[in-house]
Amino acid sequence: MFIQLVILAVVVWGLVLTWKRSREGVLSRLAAAAWTLLWLGAATVTVWPSLASRFAAALGVGRGADAVLYIAVISLFYLVFRIFLRLDKIERDITAVIREAALSNSKDKVKE
Repeated sequence: MFIQLVILAVVVWGLVLTWKRSREGVLSRLAAAAWTLLWLGAATVTVWPSLASRFAAALGVGRGADAVLYIAVISLFYLVFRIFLRLDKIERDITAVIREAALSNSKDKVKE
């Protein structure tokens, strides 16, 4: 029972933080809605663990906790991949800006 209360407190904190960030413009409405679904799913599975077992049975997995962990690992791999892609784009953008600044600076020195 104690762990359920802790998880629910984390879920409430996550929901509050998600919508606070959305109002600040850090998160889009779509991203906030996706995170809200994730948080509500965590709360649902915490309050009614039998739903996770039914979900696991539908997937052909033995236990509900195993199904939740499989989904969590797959989701984390996806998120890490997305972060990697975004970081790669940022690095390319920085390289382009630095290259342009260096070329512009060298042209200014040649004119002098």
